[in-house]
Amino acid sequence: MLKLIFSALLAVLGMQTPTPKTWYVRVDGALTADGLADAPCAPRVTHCAFSTPALLALKMKPGDTVVIHAGQYRCGYLGPNVNDDGGLSEHGNPYAPCFSVPANTTWVGDGSSKTQIFGGYGAGTVFDLKNSPGVTIKGIEVTDHGSCSKYGADPIPCNTSYPLSDFADNGIWTGTGTCGLTLEDVNIHGFTKNGIVGPICGTVTATNVRIAANGAAGWNFDDGARTPTVSGSVVASHLTVEWNGCNEEYPITHQYPLRSCYDDNNGGYGDGIGTPDTPLNFACDHCTFRYNTQDGFDLLHTSGSEISITHSTSYGNEGQQWKMGAMKKVVFQNNVTVHSCSRMSQPIGDWPGSTGLSDFCRAAGDGITFAVMDGGTYTFQNNSFAGYGETSYDIECGRNVTCTQPNITFQNNLHIGYVSPRAGQTPGVFYMNGVPANPFVAADHNIYFNMRTCPTEKGSSCADPKIAVEPTFTSEAALDAIDFHLTPASTNAIGAGAAVGLTDDYDGVARLNPTSIGAYESTAPAAPPPHNHAVTHPRNASMTSAPRAVSEGRDPRGMAGMGAWSICRPRPAMATLSRVVLA
Repeated sequence: MLKLIFSALLAVLGMQTPTPKTWYVRVDGALTADGLADAPCAPRVTHCAFSTPALLALKMKPGDTVVIHAGQYRCGYLGPNVNDDGGLSEHGNPYAPCFSVPANTTWVGDGSSKTQIFGGYGAGTVFDLKNSPGVTIKGIEVTDHGSCSKYGADPIPCNTSYPLSDFADNGIWTGTGTCGLTLEDVNIHGFTKNGIVGPICGTVTATNVRIAANGAAGWNFDDGARTPTVSGSVVASHLTVEWNGCNEEYPITHQYPLRSCYDDNNGGYGDGIGTPDTPLNFACDHCTFRYNTQDGFDLLHTSGSEISITHSTSYGNEGQQWKMGAMKKVVFQNNVTVHSCSRMSQPIGDWPGSTGLSDFCRAAGDGITFAVMDGGTYTFQNNSFAGYGETSYDIECGRNVTCTQPNITFQNNLHIGYVSPRAGQTPGVFYMNGVPANPFVAADHNIYFNMRTCPTEKGSSCADPKIAVEPTFTSEAALDAIDFHLTPASTNAIGAGAAVGLTDDYDGVARLNPTSIGAYESTAPAAPPPHNHAVTHPRNASMTSAPRAVSEGRDPRGMAGMGAWSICRPRPAMATLSRVVLA
């Protein structure tokens, strides 16, 4: 009714609601076009496409859509010298954002092949969304065409004075005005700082998004001022965050196009995902975090929120694989973790390693860290874990909360321990700090093979689960081959789990009744399909940075395909007491 009244009022006043427009960008367009026709430009033709998306930020109105055809489109300063702005950068400032994106607009790659927007010559960010609610970005590769670094003692530092190096700092900058954002089929890589940076407002939906090889961090919710997120939630599916803390080469010539990497011991940073102290809900299904130079998934500084991690994997990160703060609710089910926190100390594929890495297995080498508080619930069920850190699970009382009765459920989890190359012993299961001696409301039907101690629990076992590929640890590369699928010999795992209500496993295979222990139900498929993680954007081969050869190796989910493809300040640790491994 109000909408009808408003429309009638506009009619009386002689006003009309603007009709949303669709704009077009093509490599055969022109700067002088009107952008309203999906056609190439020719002499004396004005109804044709623009040749750059840089003009759209000033022309688009709420509700408008821009369709950007396949091709490479530079944005920002034209550089490298002081007068080379070309009229396309904001006020001639090379460090300004490429686009201050209008609210409620949609930016779409044409869907037939790769659409790439690359920032250059000092651009602060490609997409500036700090005050842009309701934006959708689909089918676009966001990158730069530089190879310089801003972190560590890098042999190719970025020149930030004229003549400028050809770089861009960030892919997407969000803020407390980014109230609702949709990212779909987006490949963000190669920036000197972050793939995505800043707090959010409302819900960010990220589907089939890759954030890789950014010099500082992958998805950094800290804008540098620790601005808190406002009622923020991330709902992610098929999100891959990899090789952050590393500088991507350009042009790309290697299968693993990493020129150098730096961690917090060497002037770098390197979280895959990191936050300041802020509330933030985060749900991740079918997500991958690997080969980041600090922690893989770090929401330790988030509190009072909800986290759901399902059908996901984390491995090879230099710090912890998963970190979660004192939440109202954590659900961690059907996940695969390989805590190979020194993996980046050795070559991977044609990446030879980096002298800028030394803080391997930082923060005492724990694999999964989570904080608890009274009133919170923490559910860990049907996960598979292997590694050699000092402790597999670091459970601590969150800061400024009480932990007299945390509610932890720990069921149907499969563990395989390896002797630590540093500590010379197998890992403990739990380290607990500031929590009761028994913080579990349920702990049963787990497997603890080759762990330092063997917890006594109902339905649990410490015998060898005899998974499909259970390598001997002879080098850092040894665990690349691990395959957690069960075999007919996995008699202590098949059908040995508690009924917890899960309907499928990591692969999406239906759970049996009784269910099996670990992330996989029953035995491995006879011939698992090869996965090419080195060169392919998740689920979309057209999103690769450049054609590269296929690399085969390990995905710890139990399929072929080695995860190759995929710094500024250390974050404060939680208050700790003397470390006592309880189990």
